[in-house]
Amino acid sequence: MTIAITRHPTNELAERGWRTEEIVQSDGSTVFEDIPLTSEEFLHPEEGYHLPNSTFHDRIAGDIKDILTRRYANDPTTAVFRDLIVRWGIADLRDHCPDTCVVFGIQNKEQVRTEFLVNSEGARPSLIVEVVSPRYRKEDREIKVQQYARASVQEYIIFDRRRQRGQMLDEVLGYRLMDGIYVPITPDEEGRIMCETVGLWMGLHDGEVVMVDAQTQERLLRSTELEEWAIQAQEQASQAEQRATQAEQRVAQLAEFLRSQGIDPDRI
Repeated sequence: MTIAITRHPTNELAERGWRTEEIVQSDGSTVFEDIPLTSEEFLHPEEGYHLPNSTFHDRIAGDIKDILTRRYANDPTTAVFRDLIVRWGIADLRDHCPDTCVVFGIQNKEQVRTEFLVNSEGARPSLIVEVVSPRYRKEDREIKVQQYARASVQEYIIFDRRRQRGQMLDEVLGYRLMDGIYVPITPDEEGRIMCETVGLWMGLHDGEVVMVDAQTQERLLRSTELEEWAIQAQEQASQAEQRATQAEQRVAQLAEFLRSQGIDPDRI
């Protein structure tokens, strides 16, 4: 039995995402074909779907997950998930797979999950953060706004980067649930959105995620920044140790010189 794989153009698959379908031919051979996702499949992916991605999308979504995970690392009742299918258990509302979501009041935080069953867990995402996929901008910025409101997600934050008039425009949008309806969150002068669910200001600056603690006004660092800080601190400590060693050597040399002159350095 012959097995073949038929692929669509790489650019189209990268932009739209894809699923692999097994097709049995009339001669008995099997073909595995990569099928670009439809809008509906992008909105409601299943296990095995390959969602569209880019280096920007992957980096921003990864940084958001990284920062939020460290923020709640010591809280056993708060979990941060990325690319985990959420099954709402709501009639006429299909499932989603958010880039990042934060769930409060969770049980068994560390257990392995392949999907999040809201009804079984007894908790639902309070915050969902999506990084816009250019091919599906309407889905991320408009359709999901309606659907996440129906799912009773308290806040929905959208990170977007697009080219406008020859320049790259970074934008963060936010919605907060009020009486079952999403109300837009007004950004501050720096274009940041205040997330009440996690107590953070969220923004994009020069294509990088910025999160600031609303109470302390301290910016939360990304892992790469923490690593750089640790390396710099180690280098500074090493340099300080070298300076201390050099100072001790100079003191020893001075003491030896005084002794050569018949002077007891301990009496000076």
